[in-house]
Amino acid sequence: MASAGIRKTPTGRYRVWWRLDDASQGSQSFDTRDQARDFKHDLLVRLARGSWVDPRLGKQAFATWAHEWWEVWSTDPDRSPATLQATEGRLRRYLLPFFGQRQLRAITVSLVRRWQNELRGTVGHDTVMACRSVLNRILQAAEDDRRIDANPVGKVPAPKPPVDPAALLGRAKRRTYSPEEFGRLLAGARPFYRDHLLCLVGTGLRAGELLGLRAHRVDLAARRLEVLEVRYEAGKFGRGYKDRPKSATSIRVIPLASQVADAIARQLPNDYPPSTLVFAGPGGGNRVPAGIRTQLSQDNLRRAYRAAVSRVGDPTAILAYTPNRVLRALRDAGPGQTSEALRSPISGRRPTLGTVHDALWQLEGAGLAARQEVGNGEPPRWSPTDPPRDDALDNLKLHGPHDLRHTFSTWLEDAGIPARVIDELMGHAGGHRGGRDSSAIGLRYRHTTPEMEARVVTAIEQRLAISLAVAART
Repeated sequence: MASAGIRKTPTGRYRVWWRLDDASQGSQSFDTRDQARDFKHDLLVRLARGSWVDPRLGKQAFATWAHEWWEVWSTDPDRSPATLQATEGRLRRYLLPFFGQRQLRAITVSLVRRWQNELRGTVGHDTVMACRSVLNRILQAAEDDRRIDANPVGKVPAPKPPVDPAALLGRAKRRTYSPEEFGRLLAGARPFYRDHLLCLVGTGLRAGELLGLRAHRVDLAARRLEVLEVRYEAGKFGRGYKDRPKSATSIRVIPLASQVADAIARQLPNDYPPSTLVFAGPGGGNRVPAGIRTQLSQDNLRRAYRAAVSRVGDPTAILAYTPNRVLRALRDAGPGQTSEALRSPISGRRPTLGTVHDALWQLEGAGLAARQEVGNGEPPRWSPTDPPRDDALDNLKLHGPHDLRHTFSTWLEDAGIPARVIDELMGHAGGHRGGRDSSAIGLRYRHTTPEMEARVVTAIEQRLAISLAVAART
């Protein structure tokens, strides 16, 4: 049976000793007898209730306990590599520098509040909430393991998301394309990647889902694809392909618009095996010959997307190698230059006079150079002009290929597709879109019919038809 008592030490302090049922024992000293008596009574009450926490365990450093927690938490087979990468990064960058050397029992409500306030001054709201979630998990595990009395995170109010006045007043930039704007993006994209972008906006796939799509998951005759295998890239936690996505709701079937089905058909090589990746890279790097299908990473897809966005606003971004060199030479030399004069200052391997002349004609067609006829058999003079700028995407706040997933969802909502169907196609758990709640049991009584899928296909086909027409004109 557990027991406890009080002894006065030679220094005049009062020591509370205890011996537990598991034969463990310990002691703690206090300045006054009243403090020692209160602690002893509280100890016996907690032992009777089964809520006793040995204060010696709370002396463990946060960094040591966080390492123990990580060793258990990260071995869960359901954790995705991306989740491991994100959690490890937040723990290393934002939690350990502040809490690492502090004892667990010294992490109080006021200390957590101070950490949260300091973090809000350096990172965004989403990062603060994600770091707060990691801290809550670690300290809750310490409470469950009876190393601390209570988890202080729950007593610190979570910060409210920032209010964007521009969004409330309707002046915030969009993250979604109109059909016309997406057509301009297609025109600015390299031809190899246009089918990738077309499929992203026409299916709402995540980048990892697109790059993990296998040929046997596509039924072009029925115009449907299945989402299951996913590509992941998680730094030191590896990269490759998973046999299933992070959540069960992401396993889904998506009907295909005719333009998307055509794009997939163009990507599939002849006599392809069932395991062939539908969307691959162009080759031409890492000693791989150009034209050889390679595994395409999410980073390279993101670069191709951002390059397409840049080309829309900057006509010089679409210039080939030689016209770009000639344009730089023309801008350095100034107005009134001949083809021969421009050929001389070009460093490296000099192009022929005919190649320079052809490049100048291309620059004139792009509005980047002006030609002045001199007459008397003399060659024309060339001058640089201010490049015309396309501001078609200036009203958009673009981040990456995920913008096209936003666009897919917005196009369907604009077409009046039910929110539940949109959630199902997007791979979301559903139930809380736009403030319209739906019960979990209610989802069992509502099903996506062929008519609904036909409406989805029609909505996407109509908008992609506009996009492709704009891209062709551009």
